[in-house]
Amino acid sequence: MIDSFFTIEKHSTSEIKVNKSTFIAQAFPIFSQKETAGLIKKVKKQYYDASHHPFAYRSGIDGTNFRFSDDGEPSGSSGKPILEAIDKNDLTNVLVIVTRYFGGIKLGVGGLMRVYFKSADVCLRSASIVQKFITEEMNLEFDYKYVNVIMNLMQAEKIKIVENNSGEKYRLTLEVRLSKIEKLKQELISLTSGKVIINHPIPLIVALIKQTAKVL
Repeated sequence: MIDSFFTIEKHSTSEIKVNKSTFIAQAFPIFSQKETAGLIKKVKKQYYDASHHPFAYRSGIDGTNFRFSDDGEPSGSSGKPILEAIDKNDLTNVLVIVTRYFGGIKLGVGGLMRVYFKSADVCLRSASIVQKFITEEMNLEFDYKYVNVIMNLMQAEKIKIVENNSGEKYRLTLEVRLSKIEKLKQELISLTSGKVIINHPIPLIVALIKQTAKVL
């Protein structure tokens, strides 16, 4: 089960110069492709006098949402190499825009492909990479006599307790990584001889998931 992905923690930028042309790469963390239009517009306004602003992005844990643009550069010379740099670093939920100030010397399609890839790759490699986990909330209800064994299980499995609403019964709301849900349910049933009540919602779509990040 895929329940995690790698992305960048925050905005990153880098600059390289090749044959008098300047390439300014900027990488942005995004949650969905809906954010990209505003960011592209912002960069074009920031570098309004630049020659071109090719870009690429990939979003979603399955990696099926992506787009790239050459923005006036020769077809296939810039947008696709930027996307290849994103994929080389095994990232998603990332937008990379490379702004070019033309220096007067043509690089040819092959030269541009290499430079745009390198520019994006340098920018991404300088960014802080985070791994994000997809989780669901799970609600438990059980008798107080099971508190110790269940809390020991939570600690051993590093399960986050979001809320404790205990009254006559012990009630917990947990945040559980998707890949751990079924195993955790079976262990809870075993520890309580089936006396625990477990409720958790239908799996959330990617656009609504909770994410936690760990800097690598």
